[in-house]
Amino acid sequence: MNETPKGKQAYEALLKRNYLLAQPHKSFNKLFGIGANKTGSTSLKLVFSILGLRAANQNSGELTTQQLAKGNFAPLIKYVEQYDAFQDTPFAAKSYYAQLDALFPNSKFILTIREPEAWFDSFLRHNLKQLDLDADKTTITAEDLVGKDYLYHGFRQLKFESDWLLSVDQNYTVEKCWDLSFDKNHFIDLYLQRNKEIVRHFSERPDDLLVIDITKEPTTEKIVNFLNLPEALITDMPHLNQNLVFPQKDSA
Repeated sequence: MNETPKGKQAYEALLKRNYLLAQPHKSFNKLFGIGANKTGSTSLKLVFSILGLRAANQNSGELTTQQLAKGNFAPLIKYVEQYDAFQDTPFAAKSYYAQLDALFPNSKFILTIREPEAWFDSFLRHNLKQLDLDADKTTITAEDLVGKDYLYHGFRQLKFESDWLLSVDQNYTVEKCWDLSFDKNHFIDLYLQRNKEIVRHFSERPDDLLVIDITKEPTTEKIVNFLNLPEALITDMPHLNQNLVFPQKDSA
């Protein structure tokens, strides 16, 4: 459905109806999308809204990363307390899922996944586009980040180095290795390793984690069932990159 005034009104009415339907049935504390960037996290945020949940403002979450790097969780806690559902940065990186699991008991977690090589290609293309670099480049350098700040000075470099370029040698010395920038094997290994660590973390509580490739799901049924929400909330799965803006399975 295209974003026409009539379509937008129908979408807004759907959100209001679903909010009133979902909130009385919400049995979990918070809902965290913890899959890596470019595994459908943007579409997942739309799913959260369509299901009647209060989806968090992404920029506000990203602004907590500087303090998180210093071990200060207070801004993140304050941010999480305001909404129902979260995705993308900082939830898509590192082991923040484990700390959030402890800080917000009775929460649910969704690990969005994607075929590793397809994920890597999409992640590289996305970063090249964000930095206004040539699409045929195969890596990104520290110099490519100069003058292309986002949110605050140094955000991109801090996040990129911390998430992807840290190397720990046999003496447990940490280095930031730009030689690893978009090294395909390195990035895919980190991507798969983190996914496996997440599954291990929830191995004794499988009902608290849903692993899903939403690019292959025709509807939101698995997510609705995972959250124990009413079946009336099931809709077509929105895929923003396919220009599906206001999906509805049935408005009746």
